Amino acid sequence: MFNIKDYLEKIYCPCCSKDSFKILNNSNYKNIDSFKKLNEVYKSSSDNILLDQLVQCDYCSFQYLNPRIISKTIIDSYQDTVDEAHVSQDKFRLQTFSKSLKKIIKILNLKNLSQKHFLDIGSASGIFLKALKNLGFKEEGYEPSKWMVNYGKEKYEININQGFIDNINENKKFDLISFWDVLEHVTDLNKTLKRVETISKKNSYLIINVPDNDSFACKLMGKKWPFYLNVHLYYFDRKSLEKLLKKYKFKLIKSFPHWQYLSLGYVLMRGSKYIRFLKYFEKIFKFLKLSNISVPYNMGQTTFIFEKSE
Repeated sequence: MFNIKDYLEKIYCPCCSKDSFKILNNSNYKNIDSFKKLNEVYKSSSDNILLDQLVQCDYCSFQYLNPRIISKTIIDSYQDTVDEAHVSQDKFRLQTFSKSLKKIIKILNLKNLSQKHFLDIGSASGIFLKALKNLGFKEEGYEPSKWMVNYGKEKYEININQGFIDNINENKKFDLISFWDVLEHVTDLNKTLKRVETISKKNSYLIINVPDNDSFACKLMGKKWPFYLNVHLYYFDRKSLEKLLKKYKFKLIKSFPHWQYLSLGYVLMRGSKYIRFLKYFEKIFKFLKLSNISVPYNMGQTTFIFEKSE
């Protein structure tokens, strides 16, 4: 007999390690009645609306899921992910990443890109690595999904590996490390950031892109904010990220809104899960053969650039 309680774990606040919190959203697992459904819901690309209990720490105000689905189930789901809808947007993501990278290069005044070893964690199909390669960086990426890794190797001929940050030799040192919409998914936040500290060079840079729960979009939409998803284990803002990264010798030097380019049809399809009337617009633009137009959008996604301060 399936019992969801057998797949839950309690954690301390990942930011300050305290165990006192208030509940912001109660859990709702009534439609998960089998392990198969549980596994589907927790794939990293899932866009299922938040089912878990969301809490806010009484000491540092960090927001995180607690209790949450056990780490092994989440990790196994990530490794088994197959997502053709995600890769269908790669040409638009390449546009996004190319613009973002050029902005980062300008902010950091980076020179001699061919000598910069750039690590990306949670690379999905590897389209960010493709953008890195196009600009001349030495690219290296790690992605849990076996299907995504094979896709990226065959499609883009980039240096992508199946696995997690733990699989990287700790003697390797990188000039830049990035997490694009990934840090909110990792099951052991502090272990991951400790590894970042270990494999980063002195004066290296860490780029973190996350949905910002202190953003205007989040405040405006409240519980309808589309990034309240059960696959997002943590909800960051500038304050929590600065507090977390300070423990690992990184200081914030810049942040800016992240504008994502996707096809109009894809944006409307995803948005219709939260705003139902968008489904009609999706049909109209599909009929007019305008679904494939590239459109920028921002719903609170923010890019944070940290510098190693040791």
